[in-house]
Amino acid sequence: MNPEDKERPINEETRSRYGVTAYPAVLFVSPDGGLIQRASGFLTPDQFSPIMEDALKKEAEFQEKLEKLKAKSDDAKLNAQVALTYLERMQLEEAVLFSEKAFAHDPKNRTKLIPNLHTQLGLAYGALVEQAMLENTEEAETHFEKAVSHFKTVIDTYPKSEAYEPAQYYLGVTFAIKGNYEDAIATLEKLSHHAKDKNIRQNAEAMLERVKDLASSH
Repeated sequence: MNPEDKERPINEETRSRYGVTAYPAVLFVSPDGGLIQRASGFLTPDQFSPIMEDALKKEAEFQEKLEKLKAKSDDAKLNAQVALTYLERMQLEEAVLFSEKAFAHDPKNRTKLIPNLHTQLGLAYGALVEQAMLENTEEAETHFEKAVSHFKTVIDTYPKSEAYEPAQYYLGVTFAIKGNYEDAIATLEKLSHHAKDKNIRQNAEAMLERVKDLASSH
């Protein structure tokens, strides 16, 4: 894609949809619009070849999972894996469909994938909150509620999972993005005092200071 080509609106659409921040950019996209792989910067043929091969491998593996699901549509693990891949490919609508099947068929988290799936869905909706607020659309509230719901599901239902503390951090960040500074501060303060993971605790402390600064300026 060429950002200088003003005659082709698809350049701006592509940049916005796939979050392109550096040029030149090479995107490997599936026929249905899923982002399989990306690369930035000038690449020699020797550098480009393994990236392309990796993209083809990823797509083949994903299509294989989709084929397996045709015969095993109730397989919770496959549904969760496909949903997570769709999230990586920035295809939220498709991810939601398979997530719902995974949640329905794995209420006790036997696959060990459900907390992470909720977290990744929360992050996807959280990103939409920020985008919607920048564009001043009413969709921000809907996306916000969905993001919060997914993070709180992890916190309330899966306190022993690896996603437990990250979900609290992302919840605090989501509150801050929406401008709910009081909730953000309460969430991040609690995490900064009680998080067992050192990195998460440090991130919570740093984010807490930023949110307090934002709150004091409003």
